[in-house]
Amino acid sequence: MKAFFHILIICSLILTIPVVSMAGIYKYRDAKGQLHFVDDESRIPAAFRAGKTSIAEAQDPEPDYGSQIGTKESADTPLLEQKVSERTATKKKRRSHQTPVVIKGNRVLVPVDVAIGSRVAKLFLLLDTGATRTVLHRQSLAKLDLPSGKIHQARIAGGGTVNSEKIRFRHIKVGPFRIKKFSAMVIDFQGRQEPFDGMLGMDFLKTHPYQINFQKQIISWEAKD
Repeated sequence: MKAFFHILIICSLILTIPVVSMAGIYKYRDAKGQLHFVDDESRIPAAFRAGKTSIAEAQDPEPDYGSQIGTKESADTPLLEQKVSERTATKKKRRSHQTPVVIKGNRVLVPVDVAIGSRVAKLFLLLDTGATRTVLHRQSLAKLDLPSGKIHQARIAGGGTVNSEKIRFRHIKVGPFRIKKFSAMVIDFQGRQEPFDGMLGMDFLKTHPYQINFQKQIISWEAKD
């Protein structure tokens, strides 16, 4: 009977041990992989202390670093999206300011639209930095109803002169640029047939800086703000 009461008292003491006492319990595995529990870290062989774990520590919830990182990423998202948007807009603008051209030897032929009224003529003009004015061959403008213009004497290569007529077009379009009420010199072209319909002169080129990629046959125009 006395033994029974001793057992009862021991069980009562075990049940009343606070859970926080687990903070001093450590576990580790030995070289054979067998799990051991000790109540003093000094009882863990030195070779296995690196792998020991405090049971109390294992039960504590770890800080939610993920939520903190997520918060930072959320805060940075608008800035990242803005940078991506700006980079995309820059690339799109750069592409819109590139014009495919035809290069034959040293000749750069630029596609150009000129309009009179509702009609448009699609031409290829020789890029000519030596020409002060843009010159168009009348034969290439046959589909347009050209108005009359003022007659001028135009000097041509070799020192000769020809009659040219200054005509104002509804617009001229070169690459991304559309210029309204653009005046060009129209001549009756004589001589051997050339693979172009006139010359794109400095009256346009001086206000529209450009670079030519001869390998890719592209003109990159300087974008204006």
